[in-house]
Amino acid sequence: MTEPAAEDLDVLVIGAGVNGAGVFRDLCAQGLKCMIVDKGDFGSGTSAAPSRLIHGGLKYLETGEFRLVAESTYERNLLLRNAAHLVHPLPTVIPIQSWTKGVWAALRTFFGSKTAPRSRGALLIKAGLAIYDFYGAKARQMPRHSMLGRARALAQIPALTPRIVAVGTYYDATVTAPERLVMELTSDGVALSPTSEALNWTTVEGQQDGTVSLRGPQGQHRVVRPRFVVNAAGPWIDKVNASLGLDTRLIGGTKGSHILLDHPELLDQLDGRMIYFEGDDGRILLVFPFHGKALVGSTDIPAKDPDAVICTEAETAYFIQSLRDLLPGLHFDHDQIVYAYAGIRPLPNSEGVAPGLISRDHSAPLDPATPQRAFPVMSLVGGKWTTFRAFSAEVSDRVLAELGMSRQQKTDEMPIGGGRDMPRTAEARQAWIKDVAAETAVAPDRVAVLLDRYGTTARNIAAHEGHDATPLPDAPDHTDREIDWIAAHEAVQHLSDILLRRTSLAISGRLTPALCRAVARIAGGALGWGPDREQRELAELAKLLSERHGVHLDLR
Repeated sequence: MTEPAAEDLDVLVIGAGVNGAGVFRDLCAQGLKCMIVDKGDFGSGTSAAPSRLIHGGLKYLETGEFRLVAESTYERNLLLRNAAHLVHPLPTVIPIQSWTKGVWAALRTFFGSKTAPRSRGALLIKAGLAIYDFYGAKARQMPRHSMLGRARALAQIPALTPRIVAVGTYYDATVTAPERLVMELTSDGVALSPTSEALNWTTVEGQQDGTVSLRGPQGQHRVVRPRFVVNAAGPWIDKVNASLGLDTRLIGGTKGSHILLDHPELLDQLDGRMIYFEGDDGRILLVFPFHGKALVGSTDIPAKDPDAVICTEAETAYFIQSLRDLLPGLHFDHDQIVYAYAGIRPLPNSEGVAPGLISRDHSAPLDPATPQRAFPVMSLVGGKWTTFRAFSAEVSDRVLAELGMSRQQKTDEMPIGGGRDMPRTAEARQAWIKDVAAETAVAPDRVAVLLDRYGTTARNIAAHEGHDATPLPDAPDHTDREIDWIAAHEAVQHLSDILLRRTSLAISGRLTPALCRAVARIAGGALGWGPDREQRELAELAKLLSERHGVHLDLR
């Protein structure tokens, strides 16, 4: 077979997680011709497995990473503005079981000890929250911290352990659909640079003489000749580098697992808040409301294979026991778990360091071009969800310098996807809803649901939906035409793209055989799937849910 002609690019970004998507958008905004590729869907790897927090990194104060905390709080505040449809304030409670414990241990950790404090008393937490407020002042979006005594805390959360002496309260933020945010970054990049491309389910097969071979989702073979390559493959970085002829040992990742509980009593106690608490081993855990369920996480275990990572029975048992200790007034068991997920954090190779103490900061080592590989390769190591934009800007500035180009626009104030032109006040929101309802004949209450779910993209979805769309079985707040619009406009290749990433139907524990079959039929109609393809998609979905998420459905 004849080799296809090589296509010239400025930059090839490999890996469409949040860091890769951020770099792609930033470079497209500077007028470059770029391509981003991922062997799976956009945001389907590590970026699909976070704690769903956009946070300033309170715990990083213990390790003295003040620059990271300053950057994280600023980036959190920017995301609350730039992605207001997906990033929302999250009031947070820290239960405290002593007044003075942990001070000396925290000082040892601060000065380089390899063990974290086993307990953090009120004095230590009060000091940490005050510092956190100080760093969060830049572009501040949320209130400062406060401290509550035992009586007031138990009045607000009666199921809490009576061992507490006080609670600290502060605000961070949550991202309701991280995978959508990643996809919207790639779409924004293409809109900013129409000659650029964002390709999911596309693998890198290797490089030769300065060209990179790619294989698309239907087996399409393409060859590109980039001037620069950014390796943003997360825990797969070293494997991707090997395919490019590089021998690297950059990643020493740790696994983070989470579970979702169907627990109405717990949600009543949380009342919209996150509880940020210590397990008996000193590890920081969290539980907060997420799409009508309670999200619980996270572990921090050394792991190497991102393609096989799952939340194990031992981890779920740890979560359940930790919740029993925290909230003895409530009942917890494994039958309440409706969904589980796990991912590997692409942390730097840090042998001998306790997982919880490995830095969440980022770096981007550069391998210069060689006679055998005509392009430089920059590998994105570490980082965290909250700081992706700052990391992307840093990387983009270095790429531009290498290519002899200059920055045309900053991304600090650049909205993301449906966050563009979001109504900022209650009055503006009602006016927007009224306008779209009149324009599309969709009921105002329904427009409000779409606005909350998709931001201002809701206008296009409402126009497609009209007044007579059909609710989905077992998920009546979603419609057939909503799914049809997603399938036709959001680079869907597989049924799992819709159910796990374009919507929250899977993670919220709402999948049923009838719902999955209905979505498969709608997607099949939009994408030209025949009955055989629909059945294959359902079978692959059932296998994925069972093996990776603890969800067992008969979709035959």
